[in-house]
Amino acid sequence: MSKASNTETYLSKYKELIITTIICLFLTGIYDSINNQTTEIKRWYELMINIQAEQRIQGVDLELIKESIENFQIETNQELDNHQQRIQSLERGDY
Repeated sequence: MSKASNTETYLSKYKELIITTIICLFLTGIYDSINNQTTEIKRWYELMINIQAEQRIQGVDLELIKESIENFQIETNQELDNHQQRIQSLERGDY
């Protein structure tokens, strides 16, 4: 038996195992790639959720500040109106 025929016998005997191993390695590479992409997508998604939550918090803060300023403006206008009425009353001599 020659060396070439020995190799052919060995290859034919283990051909199915070699092909299955190559396919498994290929599929493992694809799985790892998908897994890495999934991890990156998950990180991106969590980052986006954190950004949206931060925007909501800032939006609430801005809304509270706006309401506070509006309330302060209303109260200040009322006080100014009261002072204006007192001044007019004093000018007319309605004490």
